[in-house]
Amino acid sequence: MRTPARSGLVAVLLCITSVGYAQDAKVAAEALFDDARKLMTAGQYASACAKFEQSQRLDPGIGTLLYLADCYEKAGRVASAWATFREGASQAKAAGQTERASAGESRARALEGRLSRLELGVSPANAALTGFAVRRGGNLVPRELWGISVPVDGGEWTIEASASGSRAWSKKVTVRAEGDVVTLAIPELEPESAASPPDPPPATVTPAVLASPSPAPRAPTEDAGGSGGTQRAIGLVIGGVGVIGVGFGSYFGLRAFSKNSDAESHCRGAVCSDPRGEALTNDAKDAAALSNVLFGVGLAALAGGAVVYLTAPSRDTRAVYLAPRAARNAGGVWLGGHF
Repeated sequence: MRTPARSGLVAVLLCITSVGYAQDAKVAAEALFDDARKLMTAGQYASACAKFEQSQRLDPGIGTLLYLADCYEKAGRVASAWATFREGASQAKAAGQTERASAGESRARALEGRLSRLELGVSPANAALTGFAVRRGGNLVPRELWGISVPVDGGEWTIEASASGSRAWSKKVTVRAEGDVVTLAIPELEPESAASPPDPPPATVTPAVLASPSPAPRAPTEDAGGSGGTQRAIGLVIGGVGVIGVGFGSYFGLRAFSKNSDAESHCRGAVCSDPRGEALTNDAKDAAALSNVLFGVGLAALAGGAVVYLTAPSRDTRAVYLAPRAARNAGGVWLGGHF
């Protein structure tokens, strides 16, 4: 009986798929990290910081986080450097890495006197509007930060305010790189103009009468009583499941990359304070995990279907059984029987 060997093969195929995905992420993160250090040495800080951010997203690490903070400081992004040093120190302290924690805290304290700050004032009338929201640089500003002088990087910031039934408002403000304090009061939003006229009703379309298709000729059936037709049919069904699994795995893989790209547009750096960015990042991780499971199940089913089909007997009866196996980041199909 060769069932255990075949079942083991399916499990190994699935494990290789999951481990390979994680290994690829680590290899890519290391390559990005090395490139970032070279760019920093060459003084190309903007490009170096972008690669450190990508490396941190693929394979988060305390060392990468502290390098990123140092890169932010050299690039003149004082607020990002301050926040990232503090985050790195916090993670190092939790991990028992006292030297890194001390270094991160010291670097953060040294930047506090250089921080530029931006305060956004929101009137009670605006705050009472349904769906009122404030965005800074495209990122949502939490209600708790309204009226608070928040450290920001120097540069030009676009401030937007919107609410249901009100006209959207926006304004650009410039904050100096270091030691600046800017306060912006958001004016009361104006109500929208009269409602637009309703859309005209859709034109009536008379459905065309389609001729009924001629029935397809019936394919000759195979004798299932001793020709192995049943086992071959099972093999084709399992293979079909494999094709579907690979297809859905590919879909969720592409969805994971798309969600991760959307998260990067909401987050400035590796430390994300935008709830939407955090939600997109979590969606990307969930989609990647589901992609691993479906892709692994698909590959396993394709392999299992091929084995079942190719081992179909010509006369004697063969018994086949199939049992699915799945976990959070892996999945597969256990195949067994008498061949």
